[in-house]
Amino acid sequence: MEKNSKVWLIVLFAVVVYLLMGIYGDFGKLSLAMKDFRWTFLFVLFILTTINYLFRFLKWDFFLKKAGVYLNLKDNLFVFFSGLSMIITPGKIGEIWKGWLIKDINGAELSKTVPVVIVERITDVLGLAILALFGILYYKEGIYFILALFLIFLGFLATVKSKTISNRIISMLEHKMGKYAENIKTMHKTFENTMETKGLIGMSLMSAFAWFFECIGMYLVILGFKESIDITLATFIFSFASLTGAVSMIPGGLGVAEATISGLLQFFGLTPTLSVGIAIIVRSGTLWYGAIMGLSVYLLFKREKGDKKKQRVTTLK
Repeated sequence: MEKNSKVWLIVLFAVVVYLLMGIYGDFGKLSLAMKDFRWTFLFVLFILTTINYLFRFLKWDFFLKKAGVYLNLKDNLFVFFSGLSMIITPGKIGEIWKGWLIKDINGAELSKTVPVVIVERITDVLGLAILALFGILYYKEGIYFILALFLIFLGFLATVKSKTISNRIISMLEHKMGKYAENIKTMHKTFENTMETKGLIGMSLMSAFAWFFECIGMYLVILGFKESIDITLATFIFSFASLTGAVSMIPGGLGVAEATISGLLQFFGLTPTLSVGIAIIVRSGTLWYGAIMGLSVYLLFKREKGDKKKQRVTTLK
């Protein structure tokens, strides 16, 4: 019941956000702009977003294997895509649920799988930060925010890599965690395995490549409204907005990402109405498309599992 109420609160919050955006963009003008929008571009955005997910799935699989966790392709796809239903949680932290899904499938310890989810999210942020750097020529003020993210990451990496610092932290936690002390050691070992420099750089670059497909999607959505900006600028706006939404720790970055997209588009010359329309379409084809896809995959797989269980029970009878 509590989970359902949280979901409905997020939905209600989303409705309020989009109502406010509609008021700001002028409902009358916004509806006319939406009528003129070439809706084929939304379906293209769905395809580009899916391509992004497929490349990020390869990254997820890479980190799982680094952690010594192995799943067959079907189960792995189920876990990864089901996790997308959690992208509307603050900072996508709900994706840690993937660890529990894996535990249900093969019994893998959470101390092995949770670090994989965290490192995967770190490389997502790094990938978006790399893309955002391309737009600094347009919006130099953004460099401080991006540099701050890189510094936080370097601090975390130094903590994991340094035996002195990590052993001291583990020692402190052992006294407080009691019987869970061994899990802390396993988590640290998993972080070490998944955060090897070469693999981390490679997967961060793969993240940048994957997210670039959604940046292209935003560029095409702008074209769909019969407007045009440089693709480098579109890449910066989308990646920077995604980063601000992620660090805000607001569910799904709701309001923050949309405001950043529409605000930057206006800063670079588009009207408030078109900026709001573009933000709504882009978020529909990325955030909400992913959340609906994730929930659909989870429910379909769960149903299939339930049907197989019933068949086994019937056979035994």
